[in-house]
Amino acid sequence: MIAREPFSRALFGELVPLAQRCWKEGTKDKGDACAYHGERDYDIEPDVEQYERLGPALIILTLRDDRRLVGYGVGFTHRGLHHKHITCAIADSLYIEPEHRAHFPELIGRFERELAQAGAQIIGWPVSPNGALYPLLLARGYVADDIVMEKRVCA
Repeated sequence: MIAREPFSRALFGELVPLAQRCWKEGTKDKGDACAYHGERDYDIEPDVEQYERLGPALIILTLRDDRRLVGYGVGFTHRGLHHKHITCAIADSLYIEPEHRAHFPELIGRFERELAQAGAQIIGWPVSPNGALYPLLLARGYVADDIVMEKRVCA
């Protein structure tokens, strides 16, 4: 069952293990196209205070099998820096355990509706062209607009 859940430190604790799996999967999808190629095999350290600061702009959807968390979507809305009248959304992270991935379209659709209800007029999804999410978004009418260029500038 997909539900919108308010942020709490308890929910954050449930999300982190799945976010770690998402990170590891993304590492494989990106390969040498990542500025951290060969150095992404580490534990993530999400900033719980940053999540709290986002407040009502933060959208968290969960997919549960009974009560066990098996997937999530995390995103947030913000005012456009170049267009003050446009509310934008970033779908920051989306992950579903492999055996539950048939729910991807449902989770994406619900995420779109929740972000739109929060005022978003456009949604950006940072995805890898080699990842599983990319073709699903193309099929829903998304376009590969900008490309994020990365370079490590500190050692």
